[in-house]
Amino acid sequence: MYIHVPKDSYRISSDENNRKITINPSIFGILFQQLKKNIGEKRVKSFLFHYGWEMGVHDGKEALEQDFPKEAYIRYGPRLHINSGHIRGIEHESRAEFDEDGNLLSIFSEGSWLESYEAREYLKVQGVSETPVCHTLAGYSSGYMSTIFHKPILAKEITCVGCGHEKCSWELKTKEEWEKENEEGVELFEEETIINELSYTYEQLLDQRKFLQELADFQKELTDEIINGSDLKKLVNKASDMIQTPIIIESAEKEYIAHSGLTEEQYHQLQDDLKANSGDSTYLFAKQPYPSKGEIIRTDIQTRLFTPLIVQKRIVGFCSFVYKGETDQNFEKDYLFLDRFSNAISLVMLNEKTEFESMERMKGNFLERMIAGRLPKNEIIKRGNYTGMDLSNPYYIMVIDYETNLDSMEEEFQLGEDIYESIIRYFNSHQEPILAGHYERKLIICNTIDKKKTQDKQKIITGLHALLKKKYKNFTFSFGISTVADDIEQINKYVEEATVCIGLTTGGEITFFRDLGILGILINSGNKQAIKLLAEEKLGPVFEEKNEKELIRTLYLYLLNGGKLEKTMNDLALSMGGLRHRIRKLEDILEVDLRNANVMHELLLLLQSLIALGEWDFEK
Repeated sequence: MYIHVPKDSYRISSDENNRKITINPSIFGILFQQLKKNIGEKRVKSFLFHYGWEMGVHDGKEALEQDFPKEAYIRYGPRLHINSGHIRGIEHESRAEFDEDGNLLSIFSEGSWLESYEAREYLKVQGVSETPVCHTLAGYSSGYMSTIFHKPILAKEITCVGCGHEKCSWELKTKEEWEKENEEGVELFEEETIINELSYTYEQLLDQRKFLQELADFQKELTDEIINGSDLKKLVNKASDMIQTPIIIESAEKEYIAHSGLTEEQYHQLQDDLKANSGDSTYLFAKQPYPSKGEIIRTDIQTRLFTPLIVQKRIVGFCSFVYKGETDQNFEKDYLFLDRFSNAISLVMLNEKTEFESMERMKGNFLERMIAGRLPKNEIIKRGNYTGMDLSNPYYIMVIDYETNLDSMEEEFQLGEDIYESIIRYFNSHQEPILAGHYERKLIICNTIDKKKTQDKQKIITGLHALLKKKYKNFTFSFGISTVADDIEQINKYVEEATVCIGLTTGGEITFFRDLGILGILINSGNKQAIKLLAEEKLGPVFEEKNEKELIRTLYLYLLNGGKLEKTMNDLALSMGGLRHRIRKLEDILEVDLRNANVMHELLLLLQSLIALGEWDFEK
């Protein structure tokens, strides 16, 4: 289809300065929403009031050209307002007092705006408001009347459809009269004009643009540092210098990792202050284990902005910006810097974790091959040097077992990885190179003894046990420690020693093989089959009983307690009569006198051997 529009000219006759621009009322809802987003709802009220004020001033100046009587201007104003399209009608009653020269002394007007476009569009876009919303209408009436009477006059909305009221009612008085009544809203006269409001908004946008550029530059600098291989300490120093704010990095256990912008003395002072305020409700650690993202902690001498450091969906530490004294400043912008910085730190920690795990996995694999006897001695010594360990030195083996109550295999695996990493970092912090790995669902550690150094190995071992008990409070850790060995090729023998200790450890203790005495020699002599046959001969009849678990447990505790009935009774939570009945039954079944010291010693040794060999579990 071809449509031909002939050349023509369309024009209406109007005064260029008085031309009207028509827009759909729904645009107001969009305008309000965008203004609220960019300059905030408080400034939107002032903006719209002055927008209406300027329109009222314009119409007031045009009305003055008509040279009406004073009362006629009051009647004429509502007509102009209706013609603007802001309202469809108005109910209006006014009383004014003039002096002899026609100057306004006082005025009181009240009425209702009918079908306010401002209230209608606000409801559509924003919903019901808590305060009146017809700011443009109030501004128009105020601007018009102030221009007509050359005196500050303010119209104030009392009820509003935008608040859910039946109508938009208003009152109008001089500024002086409003001030006498201490009414709110008079401050609108003191605020900037609409031009200055727009200027302010523009400045805000410029500031926002500048801030975003600073944020982008900050992130770029951090990224460049990471690409260039900077470690965590260098990254913290760089960030602190850029934003001129002290920074503290702590582990998930609230242990020190790094800080910048503070002296050592200042750092310890702030940490002590934080601990001293742990009972204060403003100190977040008192309310929950860790501060969450963007949390603020305040004391008398410091304010901290916290965020967690997350690596592989797990909290591994915390980063905080530090401010001296209490401050009420808005942390919104600082948090954006903190968020970018914490992401960079998390990335560095992920890189370090990956590197750490790769090295330790290699060392763990090396240990497993040593235990399996797959490497000759010269190869073991050579590879040990690559890991930083002199395996020609004496060494001991530590086996660590732990009980968990976790439901899922995934949780149990993650716990094992956490414990494994904690152990390695503990020895690293004590400058003790080790080989560590998993072996038969337990953790195996090989630690050498440097002949040139004075080392308190027992203190290091008990320190590790205390650390694990404190860090993993819901789990029980058992340590088995072998004797000191000289030949690395015999490592399997000493792994067996430490494993035997684990079998005899109860209640999360540390057991040294050297403390087992004759029991250790007996089990370690390779006579495992002979021990099993002897146990079957001596204890076999008890294992054939229906209540064999109760009987064997009673026998073991009775022997372990040296035949003391009262102690055994308490351990079993049994009555004295019940305990005596079981003892007599055991003597009948085994055909022995359990009061005989030799019999007691022999049976106890057999039971402990079965526990160490894993043939009987005392805990079950």
